[in-house]
Amino acid sequence: MVLKLLLYRKGMLRISVTGESYDRFLNLCANHGIALWNLEYHGNAYEMDISVQGFRMLRPLVKKSRTRVRIIRRQGLPFFLYRCRKKKMLFAGLLCGILLLYFMSCFLWRIDIEGNQQITRGQICRYLETVHIENGTRISVIDCKELAAMLRKQFDAFTWVSVKQEGTRLLIQVKESTDPEANVENNEKKETEGTNSANLPTDLIADKNGVITSMITRKGVPMVSVGDTVKKGDLLVKGELEILDDSGEVSGYQYCASDADIFLKTSYEYREKIRLKRKEKHYSGKEKQKIGLRVGKWQMYLPGAGKKMQTFDTVTEMHPLCIFQNFYLPVSFEKQQFFEYTYETVTLTEEEASAMAEKDLYDFLNKIQEKGVQIFENNVKIEFDTNYCIAKGSVILIEKAGKSVERITTE
Repeated sequence: MVLKLLLYRKGMLRISVTGESYDRFLNLCANHGIALWNLEYHGNAYEMDISVQGFRMLRPLVKKSRTRVRIIRRQGLPFFLYRCRKKKMLFAGLLCGILLLYFMSCFLWRIDIEGNQQITRGQICRYLETVHIENGTRISVIDCKELAAMLRKQFDAFTWVSVKQEGTRLLIQVKESTDPEANVENNEKKETEGTNSANLPTDLIADKNGVITSMITRKGVPMVSVGDTVKKGDLLVKGELEILDDSGEVSGYQYCASDADIFLKTSYEYREKIRLKRKEKHYSGKEKQKIGLRVGKWQMYLPGAGKKMQTFDTVTEMHPLCIFQNFYLPVSFEKQQFFEYTYETVTLTEEEASAMAEKDLYDFLNKIQEKGVQIFENNVKIEFDTNYCIAKGSVILIEKAGKSVERITTE
């Protein structure tokens, strides 16, 4: 392979040898150290490959052997450059293009996010902008491990984050917790991280109002019991244990990080209004589209979209330019489609409004249950007045409570 590259760089020829004495020609070439290869006999001539340097040494040998040499084919870099001597600007442009591609490959031009549902792409991108990670950022300043740790710290819903840099593309893959109570626990751990790591005492206080339905204390002294009504901020479990001497008097205190599972019966006031007369979109079926090019933040569209519609929805398709796998550039082709619509006033019947109100309530209760909260009682009623369908009432929930706070020691 190395030999082929050297020959290509210096150039080589395919020659045809005719005459009276082929053997003497070949022997003379061997005696003078001229390399020949790929010898083939065709009719009354030999064809072979020879280097440019060797070809320059053939003149006296051809005379001695009474043969004739004819060049069939020239190949190699010197001949390629000679043929392209009138295309200097083309190759200069090609070289500039290669240098430009290399320069562009040093920057980030695409951010893909996978696995997010609770946290939107917009929220993640806005946070990335605050830490100076966006399109056009130099790849060399991106620390994937550090960025993954920052995202886990910023968004409590993320239980796992992976950040990979592939070419000019940044791939962020996340997994979210399906139990928001776990997110609350993550918050509490962050708030008391320094305290717990130093083995300092903590208390558990109520983070909402309600009646205690269940309580299991693992560490600390319970200050309330099942059936008690508590308010937000009330002390639930104290991280201070009294040490008694032989006479039964308090001789000191032992402190710990309180730990307990406490469930409260809480009341949530639900209220939802649905207007009986409402405006709804009615699509006319008229559509228009335009095609354009986006380079960075600069946009250009081809003319021909026609007269602009009064009210319309826009759907934009973007096709980023990808030269190689994961090698994206800040260039994309855009297709915008416009769908005309008008507003029509629709009056809902009581049955339709009730069905919508019940669906909204059903979705609300389902979302609560997904958080691990138990629905104890549903007291929501649907009423009507002149203009609205109103769903209102209380929903009794049983949910986990307790917030860890640092305790001030009395010693």
